[in-house]
Amino acid sequence: MNIHIHKLLPGSYANGPGKRNVVWLQGCTLRCPGCFNPLTHDSSAGKTITTEKLFTELTTVPCDGVTISGGEPFQQPEALLELLKLIREQSSLPVLLFSGYSYTELTDDPACSVCLPLIDALICGPYRQDLPPAYEHFCSSSNQELILLSDRYKKEDFGNLPLSEYIIDGEGNSVLSGICLHKSVFS
Repeated sequence: MNIHIHKLLPGSYANGPGKRNVVWLQGCTLRCPGCFNPLTHDSSAGKTITTEKLFTELTTVPCDGVTISGGEPFQQPEALLELLKLIREQSSLPVLLFSGYSYTELTDDPACSVCLPLIDALICGPYRQDLPPAYEHFCSSSNQELILLSDRYKKEDFGNLPLSEYIIDGEGNSVLSGICLHKSVFS
């Protein structure tokens, strides 16, 4: 099955606990004002690959876990489910997923709710630039929730994490990543 992605980033420390391999899926109709990832909104941008190839790319570089962000991952629910099944069945890596949907919206939608048992930690809710962050829970705005869906993480695993980082990717590009991408972090 094909999945539409924006970018892969191996070896991140600012996208969840430990060293993580990260994928941003492409396409989001939520378009939260002030979103950190506006380049992921256009569903016609990015590239399409198979879920098997994406799984291989996410698991080839040694890491402590996989982070799936966007765009909005749940706007590709069938492909997301297939990717999550591959991760669960063929690796021991825990999964952290970011979503702009509320937990209730996800549990009420049958196509999304089947994905939840394959996710270890979920940060969900729309980004609200008018609300302060809740960095102790690794949330960009205080309305968002950190929900632990397995026993592979504890809430304290999400405290005191790096909020942003610069990484030089394999092509020599500088990538700013994390949940706090404001200049004031670096002053």
